[in-house]
This record gives sequence, structure tokens and C-alpha cells, in this order.
Amino acid sequence: MNSLFIVFHVILLASSVHLTNASYEYFKLALVWPTTFTRIRAPGRMMTNLPQHFTIHGLWPTNFSLPWPENCADKKPEYHFDQNLMTATLQRQLRLDHYWPSLQPRKSNMDFWTEQWEKHGSCSAERFAQSKYFGEAVSITNNLDILAEFKNVGIIPDGTQTYSRIDIVNAIKKILATKKTKTNQVEPELVCDQDQSDVLLSEIRLCLDANLAGYIRCPINRSPGVKLCKTNSNSIIIPV
Repeated sequence: MNSLFIVFHVILLASSVHLTNASYEYFKLALVWPTTFTRIRAPGRMMTNLPQHFTIHGLWPTNFSLPWPENCADKKPEYHFDQNLMTATLQRQLRLDHYWPSLQPRKSNMDFWTEQWEKHGSCSAERFAQSKYFGEAVSITNNLDILAEFKNVGIIPDGTQTYSRIDIVNAIKKILATKKTKTNQVEPELVCDQDQSDVLLSEIRLCLDANLAGYIRCPINRSPGVKLCKTNSNSIIIPV
């Protein structure tokens, strides 16, 4: 077992909290492809040292139907982001700069983590306190090797080759088949962006149960404005 994975869980078990009823039903882990993000949403960013791996956009507690929980610290001030918990030691142990960096030139990593916790993480605070929440997100992501599986099936980010949605989905399903799941039909979400005539892979979203104990099929619901890759798409580019 990956030693980093073991370290995460030693830390997380020590900070675990008693499970109580929470106002969400499952989690969605959103992993972003940095080159697409900067090309579409931050075109002024310098492209040097841009991560060439999927990074965490967020780990979002949500529901199978509306309403979806957000900004829960507004009602429970004790759940507001505590920057003092994000110590340099914790950041190094979790490699947050690697797994969960801000991709926006005017937003620091700390600002990005604050935003994600305030809007999303605070809604799972009864089950996952702040340090545990960030640790779980990193641990789950660390245990996925998406690019390696892509390479195994001939999906190579190069900015020119096109791939079908079904081929990308099947590669992800192959990875998840080796993980703990809560259903036999685990289905990820793929988010695409349009750049002139190019269809770019933007995000991979994976769904897990409310305790982060196993993957589930992502329900067919999406946030307004989110453009899922078309089911029959066969021209998706992964830019570099």
C-alpha cells in the first residue's frame, strides 16, 4: 500500500468525529485538467509549471435532488474555515500544493481552499472536520492513477489527438473496478469545454457515498451552466 496513503489515514483517524445526520446524501469529487482550465477560464495565466496531472477542483457534499447544500457555515459559524488548521506541516504531509493548487493567477492556494471549504466542505463538517476533509480528498485522489490508465489504453494528452467519450469513461471505469464501490454500475461524469471548434476535456467527476467509503454511480443531475461531454462525442481533446 502506498506509504503516503497510510500516513493520510493515520492523521485522519486521529481527527475523526462521531457520525451524525448531515444535510447531504453523497459526495462528488471534481478533478480538473489544468491546461483546459487555464485555456478557458484564466487565459492570461503563464503556462509555465502548469501541472500535467488532474488536480482537485473540489469535494462537494450534495444531494440526489435539489436543494444542494452550500455555505453551511453561514448557519453554523463554528464551521467557518480555520486557516490556523492549515499548518505548513499539514500542507506538506498532504502535498496540497500538488494535489489541490489554485489555477487562478489572482487567487492563492489558501484563498482557494477557503472558498471550497466555505461553500462545500462546511456542509459535511459534522462528519468530516476541516483537516479530515482535506485529507480525505487528497487520499482519494492519490489512490487514483488516471493518467497511467489512460496511457495503458492509448489515451495520451497531446493537444491534437481526439478521443471518444465512451473510451475515456471506460478507462475511468477500469480504474474504479479495482476500488471499493457501492454498486456494480459506477458511472463518472465528464465535463467538456468548447474552444472555437475544439471540444476539450475539462473535468472528471466521481461520486462517492456520504461516508466516502465507496464509489457510486453519479446521478443524472448537474449544476446550471455545467456542460457535460455529449454522450456520443468522439472528438474530445486533452490539451497540453
